Amino acid sequence: MSKVYYKKDRIKYGILWMLIFAGLAYAVMMISFPGNNWVSAGLIVMAILSLITGISGTNDDSKSPIGLGCPKCKAFHPLINVNINEDSSIYMYGENCFRTREEDGLNIYPFLCFKCKQITEYASDPNNQSGHAVCGFEYFKSKKATKTDIDNATEYAKLNNHVHILKKLKNVKVSK
Repeated sequence: MSKVYYKKDRIKYGILWMLIFAGLAYAVMMISFPGNNWVSAGLIVMAILSLITGISGTNDDSKSPIGLGCPKCKAFHPLINVNINEDSSIYMYGENCFRTREEDGLNIYPFLCFKCKQITEYASDPNNQSGHAVCGFEYFKSKKATKTDIDNATEYAKLNNHVHILKKLKNVKVSK
């Protein structure tokens, strides 16, 4: 799964790189020979550009594949055939139990990761309008799967005739 830095992380890294370049520029100025301060000037320019990039950069994730990834164990599956592929470790089942965020009407769905037995809430955001999307999806909270979650996933699998998923769901052990 590709890594997308949020705005506060970009600013933090921009400031960090600015300090590194500025420190190098100062060190070069202190030890350089007269007339060789062009290296210092170049490092100062890099420091300024680092800060500008950190403040005004974007979360461009357009070249990443569209798919779902588990934030805990990093299992990833492309969106195409995610529920039909028998080797998929992710199961999207939320059409019977999604929630809607009131402030913007965003539909938030759960998915189950068979590797780590986690339920993660996600919403589709292919254009990264929120600035927090990774590979076309924004992720919210994750939790251990409960019996209710497994029952919801089982109901959805039965409705859609996902026999291979029903077999996997029978093997999922959850704490009560």
